[in-house]
Amino acid sequence: MIDQPVMIITGTRKGIGKNLAEYYTQNGFIVIGCSRGNIDFELNNYEHYCLDVSDESLVKKMFKDIRKNFGRIDVLINNAGVNYALAPILLVPFESALKTVKINFLGTFIFTREAVKIMKANSFGRIINFGSMALKHEVKGEAIYTASKAAIVSFTRVVAKEVYSYGITCNVISPSAVDTDLMKKVNSDALKEVLSRNAIADVGNFEDINNIIDLLIKPESYAITGQTVFLGGV
Repeated sequence: MIDQPVMIITGTRKGIGKNLAEYYTQNGFIVIGCSRGNIDFELNNYEHYCLDVSDESLVKKMFKDIRKNFGRIDVLINNAGVNYALAPILLVPFESALKTVKINFLGTFIFTREAVKIMKANSFGRIINFGSMALKHEVKGEAIYTASKAAIVSFTRVVAKEVYSYGITCNVISPSAVDTDLMKKVNSDALKEVLSRNAIADVGNFEDINNIIDLLIKPESYAITGQTVFLGGV
């Protein structure tokens, strides 16, 4: 097992995932990222896999490589997310709903399961799953996306109880709106109206997310598990 801590981040090609990869490679971690497409950046202490997070066979192969090459996983950040079903429910095709649930929820499940196997052997781990402010605001046109994120919250609370005895915590971060490609698909007037419901009615930033992750992954944060942290005063 290597001495340097290892972090896995899903969805690192752009947006929040890319920012997290840049931040944590600069702060002492070996970061292993993944996305369905190729990346257009290079970072020291970074390795990338091209895969769909809901493709179980490819994910298991990735974790086999990690176990062999590093022997440890200290932090898993399940960031990858999509919203193929952004429409009123009457207009949502089944395939769009299925793809959204598979990537958002089942991808989180597969990565969590495989990471726990390695974390358990080393009696330490921190798992961060991404929720959404949509859970609080119940925005019209986001029924499937919101349901997939609600599933992550329930999943996290149960997993937290299952893995705590192994030295592993599992929590959810639900950011306010952040300027990413996913957010660009949302109608600007609708987004402004939703943000007005928050204590902080502005778009959030990457530093907000880095800050709360820093807290949750500290060894001293062993008592924080099964929780959902909403940013922006949601």
